Amino acid sequence: MTISSVSAARKMGGSSVDHIHDQMDSDPHYPFNLLSSWLPHPSSNSMRLFLDQVLNTEPTEYQPSVQAMDDLLSDNPVLTYLIEDACKQNGNIHVSDLAAAEAVNFPRIASKDELLQAFNTLLTQTPQFIDNELVGLPFSALVVGIDPTQSGMTLFRLPMFNEKMSDILNEWNTYLGSSASNWVFGTEGEQWLSSAAKKSYQFEVWQKDSETLPYWTSWNSFFTRQFKDKDASRPVAAADSNRIVVSANDGSLFRWDENIAAQDVFWFKDMLYSLSDILSSELPDQQKIIDDHKLIDLFTDGSIFQTYLNPYNFHRWWCPVNGQVLFDPLAVPGYFFNKLVIPDFAGATTASLPYLAQVNARGIMVIKTPDYGYVCCIPLGMSEVSSIVFDAAMTGNPQVSKGQEMGKFEYGGSSFALIFQKIPGKRLIFQNAAGDVYQKQPVLPKGSASTGGNITLIGSQIGQWQDVVHDIAADLPWQSIGYVNEGDAYALKYVGNLWTANPGIDDGNLYDANGSSLTATQPAYAMVGAPEGALIGRIGTNPPFLVGDGAITPKGQTGLLQLVINDDLAGKYGAGLTDNEGQVSVAVTPAG
Repeated sequence: MTISSVSAARKMGGSSVDHIHDQMDSDPHYPFNLLSSWLPHPSSNSMRLFLDQVLNTEPTEYQPSVQAMDDLLSDNPVLTYLIEDACKQNGNIHVSDLAAAEAVNFPRIASKDELLQAFNTLLTQTPQFIDNELVGLPFSALVVGIDPTQSGMTLFRLPMFNEKMSDILNEWNTYLGSSASNWVFGTEGEQWLSSAAKKSYQFEVWQKDSETLPYWTSWNSFFTRQFKDKDASRPVAAADSNRIVVSANDGSLFRWDENIAAQDVFWFKDMLYSLSDILSSELPDQQKIIDDHKLIDLFTDGSIFQTYLNPYNFHRWWCPVNGQVLFDPLAVPGYFFNKLVIPDFAGATTASLPYLAQVNARGIMVIKTPDYGYVCCIPLGMSEVSSIVFDAAMTGNPQVSKGQEMGKFEYGGSSFALIFQKIPGKRLIFQNAAGDVYQKQPVLPKGSASTGGNITLIGSQIGQWQDVVHDIAADLPWQSIGYVNEGDAYALKYVGNLWTANPGIDDGNLYDANGSSLTATQPAYAMVGAPEGALIGRIGTNPPFLVGDGAITPKGQTGLLQLVINDDLAGKYGAGLTDNEGQVSVAVTPAG
């Protein structure tokens, strides 16, 4: 489409992406250009000054990682086309009247050489304040000029390109760990030692490498700083009890969800979590560990609690429960600057968080608790911040305790997800210590000065397990009530309510969990040989068993525990479940 036809299309009803912006603007749960304090507003003077500085720096000889990227792009005609077309589309955006690009200082990347020279410049720059605003994601602020384009999106999803991008960012991380990077702590009252910056990250509560300037030996030393008094700054809630779940990190709630599917798809406005994507790796050795421990099965139908960090947060993570580490933690490689919500001219990609949990660099560590199942801890890298480092004490299947250090982000990581098993007879209520229940999708900030309305400090309560009675509907097929782990058994007890079974035959009589006097003989029933209308159970793919008014789960079986009325589940012989009414209630307790 030509530039003139783009303008014409807008006048006739809008461009192909305008409806996305309208949806996001009308729904505060999906803010467009969500920044979370990492970058100035795209239209700010700070962003303009930053881009002018980077793009107008005198060219220098490429660093090894940038040269390797140049070689890759130059030698592959497909990649050459993608980068050239991304730059062309970038130019089209600049001269079009695209609503989302109005008053946005996003960079004009005219060529591959211009992009790579900017990368080369950033390799010796530190996240810094420009015109009193933080440019905390310099690479993101740069690539936002091409990654909202169709060719740019394709390029950033290619493994061969991503591998070279990873090398560039690793070289940058080496610089951030060197003494050359601590110049931003060189002068009192400036940069990270300005009064505003000190207030943002509470300068006085942190350990320093030195009590005199420059305080920290490198940028990464500052980024991974420790508290002077951990117990005073971040007390751990209910340290001896797993009934109370605590946050693994400082941050703000992005969203929580339950009944997570083993497999799902990514759709704008309804970005769902897919366990088969989150708990996966392109590295065969890592995938084998995931498969051997059946992680997707363990956490299917479970709950997830995802937060995002701002640049001033504590960037280490603590164990949220007491238990044993299941296997040596994994650091899964992922993609950089990949986003689902486009065009996102803010650069930070926070608006695409559920999707990013499934494609970006991430850690996977699982803790087995003695009383509340398994917990999966997922530190998540975003954009260029993707260095995930687990503490050495997490290896070798150790026993760990709440508040024990799990690992850190070395200028890496902007999000953290905790996944909890669905436990029979229990439900995890996400609420803070005051009893306030978190919204599933809280209203998120659009401005860079805000960090969200649901702040979750490391060690503070984010959830509490409660006993529940399960209501099993007569008109639904197999209904999951939780996962039975190896060695566990549960007592199931009918506690009330009634349902119908074959209402057309038995005049709509209501029955309890023992069902009717008729015996199921047809193979389409949940359990042949058991009373029609009785409560039936099943663990995983094992044979069904009669629950009735009470039973104990069969020994030695693991998997999702499901319950159903004993009826024609497929409707093979009549109406099946569709004409049933009512429900029965079942209490579930551990059978010691």
